[in-house]
Amino acid sequence: MKLLKPVLAAAIFLVLSGSNATQANEKHLSLPSKILAAQTVFVDNQTTTAELQNTVYTELSKWGRLQIVDTPQKADFVIRLTNGNAVKFVPGGENGATAEPRAGKNSFVGADDAVPPGSTRVSVIDPKTGDSVWSDIRKTNNPKVATHMLDGLRDAFEPKK
Repeated sequence: MKLLKPVLAAAIFLVLSGSNATQANEKHLSLPSKILAAQTVFVDNQTTTAELQNTVYTELSKWGRLQIVDTPQKADFVIRLTNGNAVKFVPGGENGATAEPRAGKNSFVGADDAVPPGSTRVSVIDPKTGDSVWSDIRKTNNPKVATHMLDGLRDAFEPKK
């Protein structure tokens, strides 16, 4: 009987912690219905690597789910690629005072976190609001690995059952 209580407590703990992990993954994978119904996409490459954009174009073409358009205004959503290499202008204030950085318009949890070296953040952006509605970080430090950059996005569109 003494052994049963700790085993039962451990089992309950594992069940509860497993459900939290499942909920976190489901939140990460979920996309708003208007994104799931999307037909067009614009790719916004904010990295310093043109090969990443070419890889995304190739992967989108192979997938065949979305039509690539040439402006964000024509797109149902934007795929933004970032890797921490972009330079952003922060205007200075009067008399040399610097401006306080403002939080970005990204509402998705983790959307403004740093991207590890050798990786790229793939974000789904609502072009009307500028809000990030989904995000994933993928290793892209070699061409073969980079071809899996959109795997998380495809899984979010077509979750495995």
